[in-house]
Amino acid sequence: MQLGQFFATLGDSQECMTMKTIHIDPTAGNAEQKISTIKEAIEDLLDSDKTIAVTVADEDSLLSPQQAADRLGFSRQHVRRLIEAGELEARQLPNSSHWKIPLRALLVFEESRSAAEERADQSSRSLDELGAPAE
Repeated sequence: MQLGQFFATLGDSQECMTMKTIHIDPTAGNAEQKISTIKEAIEDLLDSDKTIAVTVADEDSLLSPQQAADRLGFSRQHVRRLIEAGELEARQLPNSSHWKIPLRALLVFEESRSAAEERADQSSRSLDELGAPAE
């Protein structure tokens, strides 16, 4: 049984969406360990007393710009601008005006964005510790 890629989305339409992505390597561990990892993630989200949505997908899946936008919390137009700027990998379908975004590329984009946010937070904390005035 290949578990592929696991997503859990926490939140509702009025709140900022929080995503938790768990990579499940089909070659590592047994099925029970993989299921236990997923179960723990779902239980953690349920303990927060919020509604969750769970999606299981293969990392080789292709998403439409709208699906990518929904996942990122962006507009479809912003996703198109990211594609045009080369910040998000996408493929134009042959003889078509339609684009597809590899899920794997979307995950890389999310990870790099998260790392940049963490660096910015760390810089802000460092400035606070030094007593720098807020602007």
